[in-house]
Amino acid sequence: MTSGAIEEPVNQGAAAARSRSFIPPRWRTLLLALASLVVAAAFVLLVVTVVAIIAWVVLGAMNAVPDPDRQWPRISAWALVAIPAVAILLAFLINRGSEGRTFYAQQRANRKVSVLLLVAMVGLVVALGEAIAASFTFDAYGALVGAGIASLLGLGAAGFAHFSGPGAVLSSTRARLLARPGSGREGVLLNVVDELSISANMPPPKVYVIQDGSLNALAVGTKPTNAALAVTSGMLDQFDREQLQGVIGHELAHIRNLDSRYGVYVAILVGLVALVTDGFLRMVVRAWGEGAFFRGAGFFDDDARGAIAGLAAGVVFGLFLLLIALLLRVFAPIASLLVQAAVSRQREFLADATSVELTRNPSGLARALAALRDDRDQLDYANRGSQHLWFTNPVDAKRLSGARRSWLATHPDLDTRIARLGELYPQLEEVDQGARNAGWEPRD
Repeated sequence: MTSGAIEEPVNQGAAAARSRSFIPPRWRTLLLALASLVVAAAFVLLVVTVVAIIAWVVLGAMNAVPDPDRQWPRISAWALVAIPAVAILLAFLINRGSEGRTFYAQQRANRKVSVLLLVAMVGLVVALGEAIAASFTFDAYGALVGAGIASLLGLGAAGFAHFSGPGAVLSSTRARLLARPGSGREGVLLNVVDELSISANMPPPKVYVIQDGSLNALAVGTKPTNAALAVTSGMLDQFDREQLQGVIGHELAHIRNLDSRYGVYVAILVGLVALVTDGFLRMVVRAWGEGAFFRGAGFFDDDARGAIAGLAAGVVFGLFLLLIALLLRVFAPIASLLVQAAVSRQREFLADATSVELTRNPSGLARALAALRDDRDQLDYANRGSQHLWFTNPVDAKRLSGARRSWLATHPDLDTRIARLGELYPQLEEVDQGARNAGWEPRD
C-alpha cells in the first residue's frame, strides 16, 4: 500500500466529517483562523502584561522607578490566572483548525499544541501558588511572591520531567529492559520495533516489558533519541505479529509526533498539583487540630470583649483557609485533568492513522483494538498521573462503553477508534461490529 493510498482515505474521512458540519468548510476555516488570531493576541498581551508589571515591581523595590500603585500587581495576578485558560483555548482552536488535513499538517499543529499545554500546566501550578499566597497575605504583592515561588517549582518540575521523567514513569510500572537480540516472543517484539523505526525514520527506542496480564502499552521520552516504549507481558503473549505492529506503530507515532514529551511533562506536573493541594489541605487541617486558630484570644487576657473578638477572627480566618484548601483540592485536580485530556483524543486518532501509515496494514491495528475492547483485565500499575500515556486508558473502568464516557476522558473509547478505522477502510470486516457499536455503518 503506497503513501498516497494511505493519505487518500484519511482525506476522504476528513471530507466526510466536514460534510456533516452545519457551517460551510470555507466559513469554518475562516472563523477558526479569526478566533485563533484573537485568542493568540490575548495570550501574548497577557504574557507581556505579566512580564512588564513584574519588572516594574522589581525595579520599584530597587528604587529604580517610582513604587507602582498596588492596582498593577493586582492586574498582574489576574493575568497569571487567565494565562492557563487562554493557552488551553488557543490549543483547542489550533487543534480544531488542523482537523481534516494531512498527517504532516496535524503533526506540526501537534507540536504547537504541546507547547501551549505545557505553558497551561506550569501556569496552573503558578496560579495555585498565587491563590495559596493570597489566602494568607490578602495582598497583591504577596500573591505575586507566591506565584514566583510556584513558577520556580513548576519549571523545576518540568526540568525534572525532561531529564528524569521517562525513567520515573517506567520505574513506577516496574518495567524490565529487554536485552538484544532477544529470543522467542521478546525477539519478535524487538524485531517489530526495529522494522517500524526504520519505516518512521527514527532511531529505535529502548524496549521494556511490564509483568502484567492485561493488554496495554505506553511510550515515554522527551525526544526520539531518549525514548522508550513498554508493552505488558499479556499483550506480548497474546498478540500476533500484525497486532503487535499496529500497537508499536501507534506508540512510535506518539514518539515521532512528540506526544510522549508532552505526556511525560504532564504526568510529572499533574503529580505536583496533587502534591501541593494535598499539602496545603493537610497543613490547614493540622493547624485546626493543634488549635492554631483559637490562639487569637490569648492576646487579650485582660479584655473579655477583645478575647472574644480575637477568637472569632482566628476561627473565621481558619474557616476561610479551610474553604480555600478544600476548593483548591477539588478544582485544581479537575483543571489539571482538563489539561491532561485536552486534545488527547485527537492525538490518539492521529497516532492510529500514523500507525497505519507505518505498517501499511490497517487490519493489524483494527484487530488489536478489538482485542483490547474485549479485555477485562485491569492494569495493576495504573494511576491518574500517567493514564494519558497508555495505549488505552487503564484507569477509566468505563473505557469499553462510549455511551458512559466522561468528558474528562484522555482517550476516545475503543469502539469509536475502531469506527474511525472502519470509516477510512471499509474493507475491514473485523471492525464492523465495533464500528456499529459506535454508530457507524459500513459503506457499500
